Amino acid sequence: RGNADQKVAKWLTLGSSIAVTKNDYYGLNTGTNSLSGNIFSAIRQLPNTPIYNPADPTGYNIEYANNLVGRWNNATSIGDNLPNIVYTLNNNVQSSKIFRTIGDVYAQVNILPSLNFKTQIGIDNSMAEGFQYWNPVHGDGKSSNGYIYNDFRNQMRWNVQNLLSFNKTFAGSHNISAVLVNEFQKQRINNFSGSGTNLADPFFNQNVISGSYGTQNSGGGLAENGFISYAGRLNYNFKGKYFVQASLRHDGISSLPEANRFGFFPGASVGWTVTKEKFMSSFTNILSDLKLRGSYAKVGNVNIGNYPYLYTYGPAKYADYNGLAFNQAGNENLKWETSTKYDGGVDALFFDGKYKLTFDYYMNNQDNLILAAPTPPSLGIPGNSINKNIGSMKNWGYEFSAEAYIIRSNDFTWSVDGNITLAGNKVTALYDNLDMVYNYNIIRVNESYNAIYGFDYVGVNAANGYTIYRKADGSQVQANFLTSAYCNYDPANPTDVSIPAATLSNSDKKILGSSLPTYFGAVNTKASFKGFDLNVMFRFSGGNMVMNRTRMDLLGMNFTNNSREILGRWKSPDEPGDGVTPKLWAAGATFVNLTDQASTRWVEKGDYLKLSTITIGYSFPKDLLRHANIESLRVFAQAQDIFMVAKYKGIDPEMENGGVDYNGTPRQRVITFGINLGL
Repeated sequence: RGNADQKVAKWLTLGSSIAVTKNDYYGLNTGTNSLSGNIFSAIRQLPNTPIYNPADPTGYNIEYANNLVGRWNNATSIGDNLPNIVYTLNNNVQSSKIFRTIGDVYAQVNILPSLNFKTQIGIDNSMAEGFQYWNPVHGDGKSSNGYIYNDFRNQMRWNVQNLLSFNKTFAGSHNISAVLVNEFQKQRINNFSGSGTNLADPFFNQNVISGSYGTQNSGGGLAENGFISYAGRLNYNFKGKYFVQASLRHDGISSLPEANRFGFFPGASVGWTVTKEKFMSSFTNILSDLKLRGSYAKVGNVNIGNYPYLYTYGPAKYADYNGLAFNQAGNENLKWETSTKYDGGVDALFFDGKYKLTFDYYMNNQDNLILAAPTPPSLGIPGNSINKNIGSMKNWGYEFSAEAYIIRSNDFTWSVDGNITLAGNKVTALYDNLDMVYNYNIIRVNESYNAIYGFDYVGVNAANGYTIYRKADGSQVQANFLTSAYCNYDPANPTDVSIPAATLSNSDKKILGSSLPTYFGAVNTKASFKGFDLNVMFRFSGGNMVMNRTRMDLLGMNFTNNSREILGRWKSPDEPGDGVTPKLWAAGATFVNLTDQASTRWVEKGDYLKLSTITIGYSFPKDLLRHANIESLRVFAQAQDIFMVAKYKGIDPEMENGGVDYNGTPRQRVITFGINLGL
């Protein structure tokens, strides 16, 4: 990183900055459903087969005929077609290299003491190279005799800003500042890739090398988008007592049709420092500062894709012929997605700042959300959908924060601060108010966005070990494992599976909970004593539900490792187990567990409390450092993600994505040691 500023004249300042970073990443196959996925495969590996086999040419325990981990002393091979995971981890390669440059130059002209103009040009260029190699001997690459892949992605964003700023105080009491902004931004992304299978030799495992592979593939793409903004902001305050701010933006994005490309977005805020009023003078020894504030703003969403309004064509093949095909229906009526935000708050300081309290209420109404509106298949529209402004959503919440200095002295200080947000969310409009249903989630009007959606699991039939579900009408059905069908459940005759056939269909699903936390926050404590400092932070979150798909995978009942939960299975009417885990039914997980469907059997509370960070440091006395011409010196150690308190049965409820925990890679516990040196 580098910064340079030069005052060329009293009226002119020039400057520049640059930051260059290079990151090399060597990782794992983290595919949630990949045979060599680091979590998917590792949790399924049999516990009674070794990793290595000295008698094998590779040194690993491998069953070559079926491309599996060796069965060793077992009577049959491992299920789910799993390879020797350690071999693939040691021989397959997944890496990326990112080289990024961020820089800008600017010139600032002081036109008047209270008026200045600044122009700035900046770039952000990111170049990423990806590489993947699958060994041909064993694992993912066995069936294709090896696989190799290279790609390159170049992203260039440039930005030009022009700012005219005015700041002046009139009559000693009226403080006015104003800013006019003009901004231009353009982004261009291009990428290309090459891959091949049937490698000549495992030696060619570091790059796509011409002539070293058989089947050849290549591809690439190009996308651009632009943004233009004209904005103004006016601030006024009287004696630091009354505050008013107004702003107006006129933004345009290339992602919308020309007629609707620009939008006006106003904003305003007011504030009142109550403690500066005369009637508060007798309370200032207790209430040091009290501010009331409120704000309103309307903003547009620029992240809507590059070309959602265009009729587009893309490459297509017919037999051996290359050509173009219609791949997106356009909509010239698309307009801005907008968010209208309201906020009201209070800030208070007590006893000369020893205690601080803050409260905020916010409301955010999102309108004209662009969603894919279904179209009849007979129209021949790609994807049977067209983009339209048909969605809306509401978010609201209450935010509380507090800070207290427990002890303040020359040698020792101790403070505690914390915050909590109580959040709410509701979808208010969809296309024809139709549900948008996915494997584990649903988007439904008047419900929380992306709510968990699935079946109501009652438990295990203690008489025969079959699973029981509750239908939408309140009746119960049991799953007949023998026929993979459902029949009505009669508590008076629980073993009777000849009762007229029943169904368990999508109409029996219900919302099982919100995937979004309804509360979250943190508590932090700081202490210092004669150069030593300590900082401890706890984070918490909850009120949401998580579909524990990983837990479902660990009860697959195939010939793979199962979780300890399988020990609570139903064995007989005399040993009914935990009432949740049914009888063993080899290779029957798809029906028994309703694979890829949520149910109350797998949905758990996502509440947790984490010790997020602990930092301890020591700053050497300045008198000691002065002799060595050192301005400051601090040594420290920090630990992150130390421990967690949660009833969640998985590794970490925070590993969820869209409310689903599916073979995710656990967060790392990080311990850092460092030195801060100032000269």
